[in-house]
Amino acid sequence: MKEDIMKKRIAILTCFQDFNPGYSLTGIVSDQVRMLREHDHETHLFVCSVFNDKEFPAPKEAIMHKSIPFAHLIDYDSVSKITADHKDIVYETKKVLIKELEDIDIVFTHDFVFTGWNLPYYEGMRQASPFLPNVKWLHWIHSIPSRMSDWWNINNLSDNHKLVYPNATDKLLVAEQYRGEVKRVRHIHHIKDLRTWFDFGENTCNFIKRYPAMMQAEIIQVYPASVDRLSAKRVKEVIMIFAAMKRMGASVCLVIASQWATGKKQKEDTDVYKKFASSEGLLVDEEFIFTHDFDPKYEVGIPKQMLRELLLCSNVFIYPTREETFGLVLPEACLLGVLPVLNASLDMMREIGGGIGIYHDFGSNRRQHSVPDEKRYYKDIAMITLGRIRENESVMAKTFHRLNYNWDNLYEREYLPVFGESELWGK
Repeated sequence: MKEDIMKKRIAILTCFQDFNPGYSLTGIVSDQVRMLREHDHETHLFVCSVFNDKEFPAPKEAIMHKSIPFAHLIDYDSVSKITADHKDIVYETKKVLIKELEDIDIVFTHDFVFTGWNLPYYEGMRQASPFLPNVKWLHWIHSIPSRMSDWWNINNLSDNHKLVYPNATDKLLVAEQYRGEVKRVRHIHHIKDLRTWFDFGENTCNFIKRYPAMMQAEIIQVYPASVDRLSAKRVKEVIMIFAAMKRMGASVCLVIASQWATGKKQKEDTDVYKKFASSEGLLVDEEFIFTHDFDPKYEVGIPKQMLRELLLCSNVFIYPTREETFGLVLPEACLLGVLPVLNASLDMMREIGGGIGIYHDFGSNRRQHSVPDEKRYYKDIAMITLGRIRENESVMAKTFHRLNYNWDNLYEREYLPVFGESELWGK
């Protein structure tokens, strides 16, 4: 069943005349197009017949249909007031949809069933629907229904039609305003994905696609380190802390942004760390990753833009380095919203870190530090780190939104189940 669902052809109906980014709905539609194409759906985007893409082009991933009839619209308050000119638009819309949606499986509409401005398009869609018995319809509503418009009646549409609202809290309100039952309403949260919100580059997006834990894990760190200095950066200690957090039930991802990884000796060094991570219970190439394994061209380091974008996904920066004069990686990480866990054995660390974060003794080139039970010590640090992350509202807000509103999570948790159950609508 899921394989068939993955192949569904989907159309998104709008009456956009351009994709002006100042209009929030264009961003919502763009994110839907990107999500659907990332998950291999044939995606058709319908826009106004006079659509102009010179200044604000449409998403390149969609198959474009410049076929929604153009009209000088007005904000209707009743179906009975549709003018003669707009009745022609109703008829033209009906004809277009019957012809161009014949091979479509699921249709998204945006505010077609809601605003008075779109009433002629709603009527055209409603009249076309009986001629498209195999099409399933999802009608997004983007504002709070606060009045009783006479076309707000879900019972005027067949069971193949469902209303979609971006929160679950107000589902009953939506059902009541549309004179229907809650079972005719679905909630699907809006996408707000780091990859599109921050315009991630293609290489970063491909990296996340290969290593999905970069978006889906609760605890993420990106640790820039030269491969000939992994011991000085104490990568093994960071591995032990991450492994302990995993054993406590957290999902984790530790990425070593490796540099200068050339030559036989360095390769052997990275294999040692992979074996150690595996022995600690981390899945290599899933939860413990070297960036140079993603692409050989990154053996000398990943580009600054890619490093910055990966750091945006992270929420902790454990930095037990043995020696440092300043440590540029610390402000680079902190500027992007992480909880710093720093080395109290390096006196300069409190100066550079501003005394902010968690400080533990890891030892340094000037100060020895030994513990009787290394495993227990790093487990304690892991417990403290995990507890502080979960009590830090700023870090947890960033983590919550990354985890919940990325397009992969929403597709799997909210879109795909609706696509699946739509097979039973109207039966």
